[in-house]
Amino acid sequence: HFHDCFVNGCDASILLDNSATIQSEKEALANNNSARGFDVVDSMKAAVESACPGVVSCADILTIAAEQSVNLSGGPSWTVLLGRRDSLTANRTLANLNIPAPTDPLQTLQSKFVNVGLNNDTDLVALSGAHTIG
Repeated sequence: HFHDCFVNGCDASILLDNSATIQSEKEALANNNSARGFDVVDSMKAAVESACPGVVSCADILTIAAEQSVNLSGGPSWTVLLGRRDSLTANRTLANLNIPAPTDPLQTLQSKFVNVGLNNDTDLVALSGAHTIG
């Protein structure tokens, strides 16, 4: 979810595979060998589609999965507002530029977080620390 939201907002563009017109964000530097579990999201989407076709977006599924994984690991729960729309395009270039890298200096990390509306060091520490559980 984090890796998806830092590119073009929380639009599930990270789930799109390579095609003739798409360079997948899955292979962006920060996602390659880091973001995973795409098959689990595909299974969730298939189950939801069989129950209520065309109603729940992949972007909402990613958001709910993020909230539930935090909650099930002992963290807080929060109300997830639904209604996100799925992107039809991916942007590997923006993924490479916008997703914080583990080697980014503090000022760069802070700037990248501010660019997506997260403007305090608590957000940076909490979201960076999430990598320790996933």
